[in-house]
Amino acid sequence: MARPRFARHVPPTATPLRWQEWQAGLHPAQDALAQFRQALAAYLGVPDCFLAASGRTALFLLLRTLRDLPALHGRSEVILPAYTCPAVAKVVLDAGLTPRLVDIDPRTHAYIAGGLAAKAGAATLALICVHPYGLALPVDEAIAVARAVGAVVIEDAAQAMGARRAGRPVGTHGDFGLFSLGPGKPLSTGGGGVVCARDATHAAALARTWQTLAQPGIAATGWTLARLGLFSLAFHPAGWWLASKAGAHKAGDHEASWGYALRGLAASQAAVGLRLLPSLDAINAARRARAQAWLEQLQGLPGVLWPPAQGADEGAIYLRLPLVLQDAERAGGLQARLAAAGIGAGRMYRRTLDEIFPTLRGAAYPGATQVARGLLTLPTNHYVDGHDIRRGAAILRQALA
Repeated sequence: MARPRFARHVPPTATPLRWQEWQAGLHPAQDALAQFRQALAAYLGVPDCFLAASGRTALFLLLRTLRDLPALHGRSEVILPAYTCPAVAKVVLDAGLTPRLVDIDPRTHAYIAGGLAAKAGAATLALICVHPYGLALPVDEAIAVARAVGAVVIEDAAQAMGARRAGRPVGTHGDFGLFSLGPGKPLSTGGGGVVCARDATHAAALARTWQTLAQPGIAATGWTLARLGLFSLAFHPAGWWLASKAGAHKAGDHEASWGYALRGLAASQAAVGLRLLPSLDAINAARRARAQAWLEQLQGLPGVLWPPAQGADEGAIYLRLPLVLQDAERAGGLQARLAAAGIGAGRMYRRTLDEIFPTLRGAAYPGATQVARGLLTLPTNHYVDGHDIRRGAAILRQALA
């Protein structure tokens, strides 16, 4: 018998947050921000990390820093995948720069072969390589193209902190790494963003930019803790049903959710992050195990594009497990059927960037369009149990077999 939706509805993504972590934010140490920066830098193996109120804030400050570097002076274009979080394109535009879109492969979710070289040139400031859903995508081609034209590579690992490629964390292969501490991210403090740089000279330039960043006041700090509590309730099986009815599962599609404040991370959030960081690898290992359980249940399912399996040194964390339906019109119906069974499958963003921003139109992006229409993500968070996976797999097999 199906469990009532109001009793238990697994969210599409969630981060474990115990009372101990939330309590740490109530009484942060005076040097909590410095401690968190040092801990993140050690975890990632980089010279330094820089903290901001959100990933969008961090990206804006990074782009502003790059724009002012003498070696990149006069460059105004940023290459993006045609399908990614719309807020990324908005930040690029806010920074006074021009997004240049490149199509993606609907199976791998990486840039199509040769697409970067066709768009990069003397005006290119940066190439942004996204690691969506906790995947660890290749960046070698992007690095080679960037070096050839004198640009830099930014790895957008907002959804992939802890994923590794070639034995190193994603976000540390290119020149800069970008991470999010927002709701439902691998390490969540209810909001926040992180930028890291591999090169000490780049880190020094970021430090100069961050010196001008305002720190949150008492009211903003209190609100961050309240948000953390609210998000913990919303991303809970007892609360997600109501949150999704209120439209939380479509928040990324709406411009109202793309805003950001130009201020630093609150010390209370840093204290929460410090408590969570030592558990991150274990949390991600559990996500991988649940993704593997889904894959075993769905092996051989027709009409589905799965991301390629990754080797032992290429560890995706599977914040969500993505599948792309070749018959894209079935995605909405399958999401509804899974929701009726208490399983929060996600659709992410329903449109490509050129469909959202009129100024970016002018070319076709068939791979990105296929993902936008046919993407379905399966939950791998700590609320998912074997019953959920077996029940969800049965629904998918029945619908697609």
